[in-house]
Amino acid sequence: MYKGTHDGDIDEIKFVVKFNSNKSKFDNYLKRFEAYSNLWMIRVTSKQLSKLSDRKVFTRSDTYLVSINSDISKLLEDNDYYLSEDILLESNIPYTKIPHSGVSVKMTTSKSYQILKIGPNSFKGLFYSYELGAGASLYCLRENELPKNPDLITGWNSTVERMATYFDRFTNSNKKFYLNQEICKNIKNYSCKEIERMINSSDCLQKKIFNGIGLYEEPYTAFYFYHGESIHELTNIPFNVTTGSGRSKGDYTIVLKPN
Repeated sequence: MYKGTHDGDIDEIKFVVKFNSNKSKFDNYLKRFEAYSNLWMIRVTSKQLSKLSDRKVFTRSDTYLVSINSDISKLLEDNDYYLSEDILLESNIPYTKIPHSGVSVKMTTSKSYQILKIGPNSFKGLFYSYELGAGASLYCLRENELPKNPDLITGWNSTVERMATYFDRFTNSNKKFYLNQEICKNIKNYSCKEIERMINSSDCLQKKIFNGIGLYEEPYTAFYFYHGESIHELTNIPFNVTTGSGRSKGDYTIVLKPN
C-alpha cells in the first residue's frame, strides 16, 4: 500500500486515511480541540526520547492531530488522504502539533493486542525491581526447561542468589530453587499477581503504562484509543501479565495483554 509498511502498520494507515477523508465521523473527538483550526491526523513515523529508558523508542501514540495553515489538497490527493510525519517533512509542510491529541491505534480485527511490552531496565524503572520481572518470566511449565532459568535470571540483570533472597518465602534461601518446578510456579504466580496489584493500586503507574504520561513529550502520549470504528478516551484497560515471545532467544520482556 505504501512504501516501507509492514502488517502492523496497515491499520494505523487505514485509520489516518479514514479520519482525514471523513472528519465529520469523528466530531465527538474533534470537538475537544475546537480551539485549533485546520486539523488533520498524521501518523507517528519517528522515535522519541523515553524518560524511562533514556533512549529513542516508538511512542504510546500512533497518530496525533496537527494544525496546517497551508493548502495541502494536492498532497492529500496524491497520498489518498494519508499523512505522516515523514510525508510532511519530505514535503516541507510546516505544522503545529496539537498536545493531548495522541491516539493509540490497535488492530481492528485483533482481540488480543499488546498493551505494553517492556524489557528489564524499563521494568525496573516502573517497578523498582529486576527480580520481580525475572520471577514473572521463569520457566516452569515443563521440567526440562528449568535449566534455562539461570540464563534468564542473568538476562534480567539479577543473580540466583538475589532471587533466592528476594523470594525467600518460596525458596527458603535454597539457591537451587530454579530447578524445582513447584517453587518456580509459585514464584511466577506471585510475581504476576504482584505486578497486577502494583499497577491497579497506582494512578501514576497506570498513566505511565496505558498513556505514556510522564514518559514522552506531547503529543506522543496517548489520551485516546481507536479499536473498531470509534475513538474513545484511553483509561485503565483490564489486563493480564505474560512473558514476551522472544524469551527463548534471550529477549526478556514482560507483556501486558487485555483480558
